[in-house]
Amino acid sequence: MNLISRPALLAIGLIISVSSCSLFPERPSSLALHDFGSSEKFTASQSGGSEASAWSTVSVEAPEWLQNENIRYRLLYIDPTRVRFYAQDRWLASPPAMLAQRLSVTNGTHGWRLKIRLLEFEQIFDGPQRARVILAFRASVQPPTGEEIVADKLFNLSLPSPTPDAAGAVTASAKLVDEAVHSLQTWFTELPAQP
Repeated sequence: MNLISRPALLAIGLIISVSSCSLFPERPSSLALHDFGSSEKFTASQSGGSEASAWSTVSVEAPEWLQNENIRYRLLYIDPTRVRFYAQDRWLASPPAMLAQRLSVTNGTHGWRLKIRLLEFEQIFDGPQRARVILAFRASVQPPTGEEIVADKLFNLSLPSPTPDAAGAVTASAKLVDEAVHSLQTWFTELPAQP
């Protein structure tokens, strides 16, 4: 004896198959991981520099909120105090770690110790279609031994993002970090003779 008709069974089957789609949602797309680009390309562009003007060691410190892989941005024109993060894009490592790696590419074999205190590193939106990346850090120079500070300087750098999105943030950030390294190298040429 058949208690449920064939059309009713089909309807129940359809309901179960539709509800199973909502029970098992689509897997989110994988994250895109970014860094500052090939260090080989960067080394080639810096090959004209003198090793004598380079630092022998580098260390980079940063506040806790910059010690993660999030790509940060702010909408200054709407909510300037709110920090936002891109959902599908991340740095491969924390900005302090990647900056230290980039700065170590230009190490010399002797000379001053370079200490960096990263203060800001994020994308800023001045309007819906106008974005820029900012990088602020304090650099101090110490002799090979001892804690004396020979020189100290605050760097505030900014560069427009080519596009107002995560891709623009990554592209501008990579260029801005290269600009920061160049600024540090120029500053080093102005320092007293190295120890």
